Amino acid sequence: MEENNHTVFMAKTLSDVFYHIKTVRPLQILGGCTRTKLDFDAKALSVRAIPELKELDKRERYIDFGPAVTLSEMLSIGRTNMPSVLYDALSGIATEQIRNIATLGGNICAQGQKLTLWSPLLALDARIEIKNQTSTKYIPFKNFTKIPEPFVLTKIRVPIDDWEVAIFRRIGPLSRITPMSAGFTFLVNTEKDIVVNIKIAFAGMTVFRSREFENKILGSKLPLEDKFITELIADASNMSEEGFKTSGADPMLKQEFLHLLRYSLEQLT
Repeated sequence: MEENNHTVFMAKTLSDVFYHIKTVRPLQILGGCTRTKLDFDAKALSVRAIPELKELDKRERYIDFGPAVTLSEMLSIGRTNMPSVLYDALSGIATEQIRNIATLGGNICAQGQKLTLWSPLLALDARIEIKNQTSTKYIPFKNFTKIPEPFVLTKIRVPIDDWEVAIFRRIGPLSRITPMSAGFTFLVNTEKDIVVNIKIAFAGMTVFRSREFENKILGSKLPLEDKFITELIADASNMSEEGFKTSGADPMLKQEFLHLLRYSLEQLT
């Protein structure tokens, strides 16, 4: 299909994808194509019709999503059958009509700032699977930046764990992406009023997930004291400063992050 100097090829199998990657350069891989054609490269390949990439497989401890699974298809399995923060993030994306077309792969592989599903997938320690003609590799989401050539994204594995505190908040205007759009995810488990697991992720113009920061909270006895929370907010501000500064993000975005972090920590008091 050609339109205004843009060519979009259609793949029906992974073999088609590998063939096009080898013979057409440069080539952009597309999913639901919910963005305007001005966001496409001159030559692109749609993979949304490949059956292998549209699979959704729920197991006891994880869910495997194909990258061509639509956001609506993900929502259809229900909030009780996936991590609640992922469901909440999905349900807040755009409109139902857009979610019927937009895909998981398109959301996490979009160029530029990170979109809504980044922070829950980062906090949940999701893992992606990529393939080329001869090999398969697995990448922890925390190490994911983009799909390396000549690989193709084939699966996103999301662990299913029970969380006592699970908070997702979306920042920015509803139903559209702006530089002020971002996602915030906060997960905590406790035992005998001791924090035994905590995961905090923020993603938009910049990404923040720090094991060092989370370790400052691990082992803390509940309820958290106000003084300790204030110290943690100061630490988070310092540790995230470089990322916010180099990304060129509006200073208000950092303040939103810190406000959400304080609110979430206060749920542990």
